[in-house]
Amino acid sequence: MRHPALFILICLTTSAWGQLVLTPISKELPKQKSAVARTQDVTPLSLPFWDDFATITDGVANPAWWQYGNSVWINSGMGINQPSLNVATFDGLDSLGKPYSVNDVLAKGFADKMVSAPIRMDEVETANRTNVAITFFYQYKGHGEAPDVGDILSLHFKNDLGQWAQVWSIENNGTLVSDQFIRVTIPITNASYFHDAFQFRFQNFARLSGPYDTWHVDYVYINNGKPQTGIFYPLFPDRTISQPLTSLFKDYRAVPIKHFFNDPAASLRQPSISVTTLRTDQSTGQEQPVTYSSVALTESYKNEVLTENETNLDTNTGIISVPFGQFPTMTLQTLINPATLDASADSIFVRLKVSIDSGDDVPKPLPLSDYDPGVFSPIKFRSNDTTYATFALANYYAYDDGEAEYGAGLNKAGAQVAYRFDMLTDEPDTIVAVDLYFPRFGDESSQSIQLHILKELSGLTSDILYTGTLPIQRNSFNKFWRVKLPEPIGVRDFFHIGWRQTTSALIAIGLDKNTSTAGKIFVNLNGAWEEDELTGSLMMRPVFGKGNGSDVITGIPEIKTIRAFPNPSTGVFYLAANLQHIQLLDLTGKPIAIETESAQTETKITVPAPATGIYVLRAWQGNQVYTQKIIIR
Repeated sequence: MRHPALFILICLTTSAWGQLVLTPISKELPKQKSAVARTQDVTPLSLPFWDDFATITDGVANPAWWQYGNSVWINSGMGINQPSLNVATFDGLDSLGKPYSVNDVLAKGFADKMVSAPIRMDEVETANRTNVAITFFYQYKGHGEAPDVGDILSLHFKNDLGQWAQVWSIENNGTLVSDQFIRVTIPITNASYFHDAFQFRFQNFARLSGPYDTWHVDYVYINNGKPQTGIFYPLFPDRTISQPLTSLFKDYRAVPIKHFFNDPAASLRQPSISVTTLRTDQSTGQEQPVTYSSVALTESYKNEVLTENETNLDTNTGIISVPFGQFPTMTLQTLINPATLDASADSIFVRLKVSIDSGDDVPKPLPLSDYDPGVFSPIKFRSNDTTYATFALANYYAYDDGEAEYGAGLNKAGAQVAYRFDMLTDEPDTIVAVDLYFPRFGDESSQSIQLHILKELSGLTSDILYTGTLPIQRNSFNKFWRVKLPEPIGVRDFFHIGWRQTTSALIAIGLDKNTSTAGKIFVNLNGAWEEDELTGSLMMRPVFGKGNGSDVITGIPEIKTIRAFPNPSTGVFYLAANLQHIQLLDLTGKPIAIETESAQTETKITVPAPATGIYVLRAWQGNQVYTQKIIIR
């Protein structure tokens, strides 16, 4: 039974984009060491301190620089116009991706925290101690869930007596903007902080029951007190990548390999990146120009044999100026040559590497004076100048990049969602499975959906290519669930995949906020299909295969009948079992729309638009196939 307070919380903390409901999801982060082991492992650091999180790939802060950092999610999708590629996101989930409070869903308190490694502030020369400051950027909400009024992000310092003091905080007072990162500089001048084990920590005060009330932190820096070009505040000599690469295959991150080679030139698109600068003292028109280079790394699999290749694409091209506070794009000019790819391979993965040439670590004379070694060494500002993205030629289409920041779904019985896919080939093909990612987000109750594959969104029976009822499987973070279809479904040109709700429970699919699929997502709440306004891509992927059924069922299934009652009926009847993949077909083999409600020992079937006639009901449970003639009067 669903916890009533949890249901209320979910209703209060979801938001609608168009008609789909947006909801936070649970995350799973690597386990961290015990506090004792972690303290022993961390080596005290010398100034300057700098972390922009841009090189993190596993979602966890660098343990050499941060203690207790596993509860904070390092990611590239939750911030908006961030100073560099990744941000640190604070919410109400602990280091294992679980809510801090399970029993009290309305509880509030201190949640995530990031504590720096000990820092040797005693090494700062006495004459320079009035110049030391910490600088960082923060953002309220971003692509996350808005903190409630009264929620707080705070910064604390640890003095020479081991005591923590709050030195800064920001509270949601109803006036904060969600699409800007705000720069903050806090002087560190109190003599009690200049000891050999100084630490600072960020911490949020929020709801403790889940991934709500999000704040984002980026680009944390403490200078060493040495004057920089005659001033005592940082002018970061850093031009960097702020947003990841866009798609290589038109709107898709993955394309079936045989579809791609139908017309490779038409399938390719020039990816781009967004860049920005942290330097604030250069006037418009006098910014240091930035160029880029790109490399393609390919992995080709054929009969389980791997072949690798590396190709230089662009070198020092795309000169662009980067004004402070703006995010111009750089577009790759040279793409991989399809003729160098093996069209007979089973799958090919193309990993693009793009690096901007900023010269950020090169000392320059005044007035540029970007990199002063005495101030910034040993920081390497070029470490955030490279980004990677992998694109797949395999057996499926994917708009998403494989990482969900949120969930999006429906919460009305009978409501439908459909996701349009335009095939990059004019040849017909067969869908043998659908990959779905239903994340965990608080409601763990058993739910079913009526999965469907549609041609047009006309409502006509002739446009229903497949429909079948099945219980959903909620998976671990970013893990897809492959639903194998009972038989291959033929498609051509375009089609839609999605589902119909069988209950009013919120059923949310993973949402990748990094990639936009405008004009592809449709919902039907009251009998009419409408385009949804959701920003992002749903984590649903059609999988293609041979039309001989070998990809679907192993072994020869035994076909049995199943009792349906009453039969004949007026369009509402029951099955004496709880089964998966339930279909109702007319005598021409066309699927008929049905709604199902499952109990422990039976399944209720409702035909929303019953028409007098004879039908065939089919259901699957593993390799067991059931069939029954159904009469509607």
